[in-house]
Amino acid sequence: MSSAADATATFYQHLQASRLLTEDQLRELWGWIAYTKPDVQGVAKELHRRSWLTPYQIREIAKGRAATLKIASRYVLLDILGEGGMGRVYRVQDARMGRTVALKVIRKEKLGQGLVQGRFYQEIQALSAMDHPNVVKVYDAEEVGGNHFYVMELIDGTDLTKIVRDRGALSVPEACDVIRQAALGLEHAFERGLVHRDIKPSNIIVPRTGGTVKLVDLGLARLMEQPGGEDAHRITQEGFVIGTPDFLAPEQARNPMAVDIRADIYALGGTLYYALTGKAPFDGLTPTEKLLKHCTEPPPRLLLSRPDAPPQLEQIILWCMAKPPEERPQTPLQLALALQPFCPAPAPGGSLPGSGYYTVPTVAPVPAHLGAYVTPQPHTISYPPQPAYQPPPGYPAPVYTPQTIPLPPPEPAPSNQVFKLPPRSNADDPIRRRAEGGFPVGPVLVVLGALFVVGVLGFAGYQLFLKPEPPPLEPFTNTVEMKMVRIEGGTFQMGSPDTEPGRPADGREGPVREVAIRGPFFMSATEVTNTQFARVMGRHESKSAKIAHRTESLPADSVTWSEANDFCQKLTGLEKEKPWARKNWAYRLPTEAEWEYTARAGTDSPFAFGEKVTFSTQAVFRAIEEDPLGTGGDPLKLIRFPQEVGKTEPNKFGLYDMHGNVAEWCGDWYRPDAYKDAARDNPTGPTDGDKRVVRGGSFRDPAAATRSAARDGQRQPARLDFVGFRVVYAPVQK
Repeated sequence: MSSAADATATFYQHLQASRLLTEDQLRELWGWIAYTKPDVQGVAKELHRRSWLTPYQIREIAKGRAATLKIASRYVLLDILGEGGMGRVYRVQDARMGRTVALKVIRKEKLGQGLVQGRFYQEIQALSAMDHPNVVKVYDAEEVGGNHFYVMELIDGTDLTKIVRDRGALSVPEACDVIRQAALGLEHAFERGLVHRDIKPSNIIVPRTGGTVKLVDLGLARLMEQPGGEDAHRITQEGFVIGTPDFLAPEQARNPMAVDIRADIYALGGTLYYALTGKAPFDGLTPTEKLLKHCTEPPPRLLLSRPDAPPQLEQIILWCMAKPPEERPQTPLQLALALQPFCPAPAPGGSLPGSGYYTVPTVAPVPAHLGAYVTPQPHTISYPPQPAYQPPPGYPAPVYTPQTIPLPPPEPAPSNQVFKLPPRSNADDPIRRRAEGGFPVGPVLVVLGALFVVGVLGFAGYQLFLKPEPPPLEPFTNTVEMKMVRIEGGTFQMGSPDTEPGRPADGREGPVREVAIRGPFFMSATEVTNTQFARVMGRHESKSAKIAHRTESLPADSVTWSEANDFCQKLTGLEKEKPWARKNWAYRLPTEAEWEYTARAGTDSPFAFGEKVTFSTQAVFRAIEEDPLGTGGDPLKLIRFPQEVGKTEPNKFGLYDMHGNVAEWCGDWYRPDAYKDAARDNPTGPTDGDKRVVRGGSFRDPAAATRSAARDGQRQPARLDFVGFRVVYAPVQK
């Protein structure tokens, strides 16, 4: 006890040293500690319950790092938002201005030289002067203790990379509008002499609740210089980041100092391709391989991956990703105007930010059954008159007429867009050395062709005679006698309507939206039992087993979320060689969406059995007199523990105890408002949080809390006698 008390006293001293709590709060907390005598974890929970500190602050104070929670005396760190190659981003409170902002600390090795530090502050000064709705606002930059940082607008949104990974490829109007807005932000930067140099999906933020798209990480941009300046090569030599291989323009790969805004336009074209297809323009095992393809291969054809897209949109991507910069749009505004007709129509009486009037063209989609690429016809888009455009000083005048912007005609031979070799004076260029080195291309191609034919024939023989048949996707009983039920994919209405009886008033079950679940996958027919848990993890006695003096078929309760997750991983390892095991499949906890989809079993009523649920025959719950959704049971008799699994009526999918018995852990983080910005295709919930989703209700809950849509959250370390879990066997999530 003394060691625990000492640890609590030390934690309290760290709290005092942090100066994050007022004197009144410290006195009140000390009185609570003296009365309840909690351990450190208990104090941490109390601080979080009172909302005095964030989980991140509590963890840092517990580790003795309270001094790191304040920067430059005015910025109080609240949470860490992310980390990348340039540094770490925090959510902070600006005590002086009374607002929550984002603060990015630059890695010391990125700004190790005085010249680079000077350039960094020049960039921040230029960025602070920018004022455009599509560019994140930069407020300040400082250096404290050798750490350089800058402060910027905090955006409640998700980057385009994560959106595409979670939802899949965007619709044509969505993708075009995101890139159009990013182009408008880039135009504003261009007008002030800035080149971004690292345009990519993760640097484009889309607000969670809709609104204006933001272009971020302009801190990597370099002020445009006149060619031949005295610092023409020094920044690159000192290790300044120049871009991302997946979206890098050919000229930027060859000479980072020679790029202008047209390199950013190339990257925006590749980002548009990514948003529409879910994949980068060029694949490759190494960054060097990707860079070489950017320099030598023609841009990818959109219609091969998205035959539903307008052919004109493919031409826009080819236009942006032309190898010679002079054959691309010459300014971001030109690209924004070209995308405008394919964006969502504005609300009546309104307009899109930065756009004039327009009408969305009617474009007949390419029939999906056409396997071959259909060459689109040249197309011209006309726009209302635009104001005369003046480029920044020293930048070549744009070669276009704003009133009518012709899209480039289809290339009869796409290979004529191959990157041109540099002038002969550049003897050190590796591409020219390979091209002029007398390499015997003809004989090599003959040998490679012969090897390809042999390989194809060999693979066909292997497929036909030697390769074993894949295991059938049929229901099976696994190593621990757990029955696994095959679940087909489908769509359903997730959540509950406002009128559903028993729906909580806090809105955690809404709004109702259509969700698609990919299948097939398998789910255990029942909750994991004590016996099954012990066979995988070792001895385990749940609270209910101690009360009932038996363990066999009772669900494994008092299991933490992490233990349930470990169970899935170990069970996957035990079954790698089993007949039903499939490559790249694994056991895991179900997602919240998968759980509700299987609980509903094709119904849209509160329960899989209808508007009400019957005690003991359809579910095990706590019967109470004022609960109109449950029938049967004695309201005066308190249920002390769950019942044996599989004794109630199964739903139409063949799953037992989805309503009641024990509540069940899901893999998702819990947030009450998670439905507001959730993905529609196989959603996996928020990216972080302090609780995990619990579904299904338990023997301790009224019937209303066991509905298909009922949801709650519990902390990962919690051991609760009313929470257990069931498992899913499915392809590994990427």
